[in-house]
Amino acid sequence: MVWYVLDSIVSPDSDTAFSLVSSPYNLKFVLWYGSDGYLFPGDRLETSDNGLIVNGHNQPFTMLDVAVFRAVYWQKLHDYNKNCPGNRHQFEANCAYKHKCRIKKCPFVTH
Repeated sequence: MVWYVLDSIVSPDSDTAFSLVSSPYNLKFVLWYGSDGYLFPGDRLETSDNGLIVNGHNQPFTMLDVAVFRAVYWQKLHDYNKNCPGNRHQFEANCAYKHKCRIKKCPFVTH
């Protein structure tokens, strides 16, 4: 099955991330996963026997949970994780939250 990433949120306090995904039939789910495989809006996901394929490439992925999309829940995730400048689409050279962030590899800076 094919899914498209509509939005993503990194959780700097837990070293995890959340992505809102949609099927071509407009079924929407929230994925909760380890932050090593951060998914960006616009990414194309496919499921396979070998795991998750992201934009045509097999990607290691630690899935923690899947939930049916609820707008209120998604907004709460945004509100709770607003300390991360990347979640607010403010990409800065020096992150003001870095001293408290648990993310090992920030998806918003070039490595």
